[in-house]
Amino acid sequence: MKIKDEIMNNTGVAVALLAACSVATSARAQSDGFDWVTITDVGNDPYAAPEPWRYTSGRGSVDYEYRISRLEVTTEQWLPFVRLFWQDLNSIVPTHWGAYIDPPTQTWRLRPVADAGMLPVDGISWEHAAMYVNWLHNGRRSDVASTQSGVYDVSTFTTNPDFTFNHQIEPAPGAKYWIPSLDEWLKAAHYDPNRYGSGQGGWWQYVNSSDSAPVPGLPGEGDTTAFVDLPASQVWDIPLGAYPHVQSPWGLLDLSGGTDELISEDFYGARSNILTDGTFAGYSRVSENLDDIIFFATREPGDRTAGLRIAAAIPGAPTLGALVGASPFITRRRSRSNESQLENSS
Repeated sequence: MKIKDEIMNNTGVAVALLAACSVATSARAQSDGFDWVTITDVGNDPYAAPEPWRYTSGRGSVDYEYRISRLEVTTEQWLPFVRLFWQDLNSIVPTHWGAYIDPPTQTWRLRPVADAGMLPVDGISWEHAAMYVNWLHNGRRSDVASTQSGVYDVSTFTTNPDFTFNHQIEPAPGAKYWIPSLDEWLKAAHYDPNRYGSGQGGWWQYVNSSDSAPVPGLPGEGDTTAFVDLPASQVWDIPLGAYPHVQSPWGLLDLSGGTDELISEDFYGARSNILTDGTFAGYSRVSENLDDIIFFATREPGDRTAGLRIAAAIPGAPTLGALVGASPFITRRRSRSNESQLENSS
């Protein structure tokens, strides 16, 4: 049974919700195919965790304006990248997404499911996310060289004998697109410039502009696909934007559910790891910690178990490098049962 049939058996309004959301999202897409949200309130106060030792405590302040995509990268946005480079760049085909290769023609096509182009891209590595960002920055050219530099220098993606990494994780000056930093991600997901009244900013504990965790449930019934009681293969077929009522203070969607999202930061010395927070269906984690600001987990470069939400420069504004110089970048999003919390990682 396809997921929308399953959803219809659970709620009569869900399919209409999905269709309406897909239309609205497409209408908002800008010339580069992304729906951007501008994050302002320059120099906001950082998050102050109740336990100061939390990794996120003191983080989340950003002293420049930037854009971030309202949705995670969709199948429709990743598909041209795969069509161009799947034979040249190893493993850029996601583990879960809305496309497949037609064996007789060796052509990549959208799967025959509703809203296949709006399904999230999951199961890409940090390195391939960096190559994708390079490709966007370089104008989506058809040559492999367009994926190798511009924002991140792929030649630095090497591992030392002691299993530390040499990856360039700071975007180059003048970058048009990049993988969000922890501070950028936290601010876009949890910070509200009007939390305590007009112009009185503050932080929400969860990604739904609330201090109460989102409620698992199908579209029309709950707030997130995380912990939905369906086989994961069916949950993957719920398109992005299916929970339009669940938003960050800036209007970001699918901060719960969807995929784990990559962010970038260098911690533990030269060991560059991927951080995520939250949960996706099919993975058991204590539900009361669902998308809590204080919970993150780690992944190492090369691990293909995440998706991506992209940050971008504001057209006409000073470049990121001119504003902040060399600032550290991370990855962030849903955590899964086999991932430890960052505070417990070593």
